[in-house]
Amino acid sequence: MKCLIFHKTLRNIRKRHGLTQEEFAKKLECTPEHIIALESNNEPVAFEFAVKLMDAFDLHGSPITELARAALMDSLQKWKILIDYGEMDKAAALKQELEKGARESYSPSAEIFYDLFSASYYWAINDMDSVREAMAALEQRTEGFSARHWYYYYRLVAALEYRAYRHKEALIAYKAAEKLDKENKMGNVGFYFGYGTCLVNMGFMERAVEYLDKAQHMSNWSKIYDGKPNRRYAASIDGMLAIALSKLGRCDEALAILDKRLPVELKRNSREHIGFTYYSYGVVYSRKRDYDKAIDNFDKALDYLSVSGKSYKSSLQYKAIALIESDNITEGLQCIDKGLSMPIDDITRALLEALKCSVTMNDPKSLEYMEDTVMPELLRCGQYLDAVKFFKILSTHYSDAKKFERALEYSNVALEVYEQLYEERIEGGLQ
Repeated sequence: MKCLIFHKTLRNIRKRHGLTQEEFAKKLECTPEHIIALESNNEPVAFEFAVKLMDAFDLHGSPITELARAALMDSLQKWKILIDYGEMDKAAALKQELEKGARESYSPSAEIFYDLFSASYYWAINDMDSVREAMAALEQRTEGFSARHWYYYYRLVAALEYRAYRHKEALIAYKAAEKLDKENKMGNVGFYFGYGTCLVNMGFMERAVEYLDKAQHMSNWSKIYDGKPNRRYAASIDGMLAIALSKLGRCDEALAILDKRLPVELKRNSREHIGFTYYSYGVVYSRKRDYDKAIDNFDKALDYLSVSGKSYKSSLQYKAIALIESDNITEGLQCIDKGLSMPIDDITRALLEALKCSVTMNDPKSLEYMEDTVMPELLRCGQYLDAVKFFKILSTHYSDAKKFERALEYSNVALEVYEQLYEERIEGGLQ
C-alpha cells in the first residue's frame, strides 16, 4: 500500500526538528539517499514508511499525507467562505481546530492560508490590533506566497490602507489583487465592494459604479455557502451604489435602489443596515437639494446607527451640511458641535472643524484657524477632494471681501491640490 507525502512536507518535518538528512534517515531506519530522493520528488512512499514517520515524530492525526492535507485545505477554504458570508459563530467554532491542523500539517501553504484567513476573521469582528499583528507576521514570510496567497494578502493590505484613509495605497493594492483575480478567477463580493467603496472616496464615480454593480450581482447570484447568496454586504453595496449614482446626477436610479432595499432591511430588522440605508437616502436627497427630506433621513439614520460607528459620524456631518445649505445655521452648528464632542478620528475632526469655520469665517479667529490649522490637517491626511471644496470656499470669501489677490491665491492652491489628487489617481493605477 502506498501513500503520498508532499516532498516539502517531509523536508519541513526534518528541518523543524533540526535534523540533517543523515540523522533523519537514521531515525526512520532508511538510507540518506532514500530521504534525498523523497525530498526531491513528489513520489508515493510505502505505508510502512509513513507509519514509521508518524511514530517517530508523534504525528498520528496530523495532516501530513496529501489526502489529509487536501482535506485541511478544503476546511480552510470553507472557513474563509463562512467569514465572507458573515457566519461568525460557525467560523469561530472552526478556528481552533483549523489552527491545530495548520500548525501540525508541516505545510507552509496551509499555515499561510490560516494566517491570511485569521486576519480576515479578525477584520470581520473588528479586532484591528489582531489584524495588524497577523499582517506583520505574514510580511516576514512572503517568499513562500503563491498567487492565491498574494491575492488575499493584497486585499487585506487594501482594506487596512483604506481604513487609514490612504486611498492611493489602497488603490495600488486593489489593482494588484485585481490582476491576480483576472488570472486566477478568485474575486468575490467583498473584493468588488471594497474596491468600489475606495473608488467612491477617491471621486472616481463611474469606475465605482462598475465595481459596485459587480458586487451587487455577485451578492444576488453567487451561491457558495449552503446554496445561499451572499447577503452580508447587500445593504452596504446598495447604499454605496446609490451614493455613487447620485454623485453622477443619476438620483432617480439611486432612489429606486434604496426604495427596493429599505423594506428588505426593515423586515430583517438589522439596525445598522437600516441606518446605513437611511444615511444613503440622506446623501442622495442632499444631491437633489431636497434638504428637508435629507435631514429627515439623516435623523432616522442616527436613530438606528451605533454611536461608535463611522456611519453615525458621517450622518452627523452630512446632516450639518444639509442644515447649513438650507440656511438653518444655528442647528447646523449644533450638529457640528455634537460631532466634535464625540470620540472621532483626526480626519473627521478636521472635516467638522473646516465645516464650522466655513460658516463662521467672518470671525477673524475662525478664519485664521481654518487657514493655519484645519486645511493643513486635511492635506496631511490626504483628503484632497474635501480640501479643494474648502479652498474654493476661502477663495469665494476673499473675493466677496474684495481681496482679490488672496482669492486668486486660494484658487491656485485649489488647482494644485486637485492636480495632486490626479497624480494620486494615476499612481493608484487609474487613468
